[in-house]
Amino acid sequence: MSMLNIMQKPSRSPIGEMPALLLRALVATVLVLCPLFASAQGLRVVARVNDEAITDFDLNQRIIFAIRSSGLQDTPEMHQRLALQILRQMVDEKLQIQNSKALGVAPTEGETNARVGEIERAAGMAPGSFRAYLQSIGVPFDIASQQIQASIAWTKVIRRRIRPQVDVSDGEIDDALNRMRANVGKTETHVAEIFVPIDRPDQADEARRSADRIVEQLKRGASFSALAQQFSQGQTARNGGDLGWVLPGSLDPTLDAAIEKLPVRQVSEPIRTPAGWHVMLVVDRRPFATARPDDVRLNLVQMTLALPANASPDEISRASAEAQKAMAGVHQCTDLHAQARQLKGATSGDLKGIRVGDLAANPQMYQDIPKLGIGGTAGPFRVAEGLQVVALCSKEGASGLPSREAISQQLLLQKIEAAARRYMRDLRRTATIDIKQPA
Repeated sequence: MSMLNIMQKPSRSPIGEMPALLLRALVATVLVLCPLFASAQGLRVVARVNDEAITDFDLNQRIIFAIRSSGLQDTPEMHQRLALQILRQMVDEKLQIQNSKALGVAPTEGETNARVGEIERAAGMAPGSFRAYLQSIGVPFDIASQQIQASIAWTKVIRRRIRPQVDVSDGEIDDALNRMRANVGKTETHVAEIFVPIDRPDQADEARRSADRIVEQLKRGASFSALAQQFSQGQTARNGGDLGWVLPGSLDPTLDAAIEKLPVRQVSEPIRTPAGWHVMLVVDRRPFATARPDDVRLNLVQMTLALPANASPDEISRASAEAQKAMAGVHQCTDLHAQARQLKGATSGDLKGIRVGDLAANPQMYQDIPKLGIGGTAGPFRVAEGLQVVALCSKEGASGLPSREAISQQLLLQKIEAAARRYMRDLRRTATIDIKQPA
């Protein structure tokens, strides 16, 4: 298998490179196009999806967006090479939007505006500046807003039709944990992918050409994250293709074998699996199940005694004495709830899965809470709401293994990904689709 190094400078990350590329990637993460002005007069229809048309104007606008948001070379040759690949993506997006309407879960204007706000916040943009950014790269806001709607629509379809049919059993979690224990001391790999699906045998060559074009752009220095968000058709596309940390045996055997041979920060040539073509990036490697203190998860009970921000020293002293008295009555973590009920103005609640590293914003908490034994208490800590006491119920991940909840979530996402792929394939098979060769 041939390989290539996509790193231009050692200081750059292969997943996120520079602010401009990050901004383009963030835009591409949520922009999944639906056609524009399909009924316009005098435009050539290049595809029909059930009773809706995609025109050459729609396609040209999408190509322009793909090139400018992904940092590709804007040449007539590039337009021609991307045309059929992008047209097929547009067909899929049209099917997704149509299906969301049929299920009664079409995106609302409020959801679209909220997603625009998310883009701006994630990119560090001022509210309302998204339109100006799109204008700067020559993309009409109407195209972007409709693409956002398509992304929201597909998420809602998955939530409505797929998620209720997918579950993870305790037995599956046990099996995954047993496999992980057997892999302790081995190497795990942080990988990302760009996936081009194959639904029918006659699409294999075309899909391979699409994957080859992606690899060619990576060789020329294009951002892996931006290309994944623009062209990958897996659920990981929204995260720049990031699959996270994987162990040997976690993926298709063909992918496992390819990943094992790839050096860090390099990408593969297209790899064929029964599902389609994959371009894989190795981001990093590390020993598996090496305990990382900041990644340990804590299950806590907290009790808060309300105090105003301008509380006097005497008020703080009295509240502190009450908190310490309550702590003395705790023998197991749930006792803190009972103590809170006995103190006027005190409240309590459960905090589950708190990552130790996230406590670093409060140095005293970061230092004291991880040292607790099960059932132990720490505090009182001064917080914005007043004084806080915590009791430790359990720790997860102290051995370096992920928690059962984390394993369950990972298995669930894998099942949803596979089910969504099958659902999309069925939408294509039952639809009336007529695609013409782009001019």
